[in-house]
Amino acid sequence: MRYDSMGIILTGDENIAPLTDIRSSNALPIAGRYRIIDFVLSNMANSGITNVGIATTANYSSLMDHTHSGKPWDLDRKNQGLTILPPNLEKQNYGTIKGNIDVLEGIRDFIKRSHQTYVILCMSNMIYNGDFNEIIDAHIAKQADVTIAYKKLNTAGEDVLKRYTLLDINDDGRVTDIEVQPYYPKTSNGSMEIYVMEKALLEGIIDECSARGDVDFIKDALVKQLDGMRVYAHEFKGDLYKVDSLKTYYNASMSFLRAEKRNEFFNPERPIYTKTKDQSPTKYGDEAVTTNSFISDGCEIEGTVINSILSRGVKIAKGAVVQNSIIMQDSVIEEGVEINHVVFDKEVVITKGRKLIGQESYPLAIAKGTHI
Repeated sequence: MRYDSMGIILTGDENIAPLTDIRSSNALPIAGRYRIIDFVLSNMANSGITNVGIATTANYSSLMDHTHSGKPWDLDRKNQGLTILPPNLEKQNYGTIKGNIDVLEGIRDFIKRSHQTYVILCMSNMIYNGDFNEIIDAHIAKQADVTIAYKKLNTAGEDVLKRYTLLDINDDGRVTDIEVQPYYPKTSNGSMEIYVMEKALLEGIIDECSARGDVDFIKDALVKQLDGMRVYAHEFKGDLYKVDSLKTYYNASMSFLRAEKRNEFFNPERPIYTKTKDQSPTKYGDEAVTTNSFISDGCEIEGTVINSILSRGVKIAKGAVVQNSIIMQDSVIEEGVEINHVVFDKEVVITKGRKLIGQESYPLAIAKGTHI
C-alpha cells in the first residue's frame, strides 16, 4: 500500500574531478539521457510520494536546471511537489557546512511545514530501482524507530566494502552495530543510505544534535543512540551502484550497455523518468559504424562508435574512432581522432589526428569546454 510519507534527498559532495568542478555528482549523466538523481526521484514518484525536498550544498545550478519544476516525475504541483532547498544562508555561512545535520537544520522549516507522518531520507549518489513502500511496510511491522535499507555486497575483496557504511544485523533484523567506511570490514551488509522514520523523530534528532554541536546523521544521531533506539534493517535484493569516484562513475555508466543491467534498472513496471528535450533524430553518415552503444538524439555520426555512450548533440567526424568512452553533450570529435576509455565533459573539442587513451581501471576525464 502507499503511505503518508515525504522524501528528503541530501545531495552529496563526492569529488569526481573534473566532472564535479561545475556540478554536484548527482547531476552527472547516466546512459546518455538520464542523470544520477533521476533514479531516486523516480523511485519516490513510483512509490506515490508527492512531497520531495532536495537539499543542496554547492554547485547546484545544473541540478536545478535539470529538475526544474519536477514535471517529469509528476511533482509539479500547486501544493508541495518538488522543492529545491539551497543552503540556508541565514543559519550558516556558505561553505562552512560541517555535516548533514547542518544541512537538515537548514531545511528545518520545510520539514516542519510538511504534514506527512513518515520521512524517507536518502543520499543521492546511489543508483537503484526499488519500492520505498516495501521499506515502510517493514518499518511498521517491526515497530522500528529507524529502518535502514541495505544490500548484501557480493565482493571478493575489502576495497568495495570500505566505501560503504556497514551494518551488523542480528537474526531478528535489528541493527546491532554501524561502521562508517571501516578499514577492516566485519560484514558485507552495505547501507544504501536510505532511512525511514517518523517525521517527529527526525525533527527531534535535528534539534538534539544541533543543541550538542553534533554534525553527522550516521555517526552522531544513529551510532551514539543505537542502544536507545529500535533500529532495523531491510534488505534490498536488486542491483545497486554507489557513485563516489571517477572509476565507479565510469563502471556504473558502462554497465548499462549490458542488456541484463538495462532490464534490471529500467523496469517498465517502475519507470525511470527524466527531463526530456525535443531534438532531431541522430544523423548517420554513409560510412558510420556503431556497435553496442547508446546514441542520444541530435548527434551526427560519420565515424566509428564502439561500446560507448554519447549524450545529445555529439559530433563524430569521418575516420574518428570512439571506443569504451562516455561523451557528454555537444562535444566534437574531429577527423582521424582515436579515443579509448575516456570521459568527455560537455562541449569538449578534440582536433584532427589526436589520440587519447585511458585504461578501464583508470579512465581519462576531460573537463568541460576543453579544446585539445
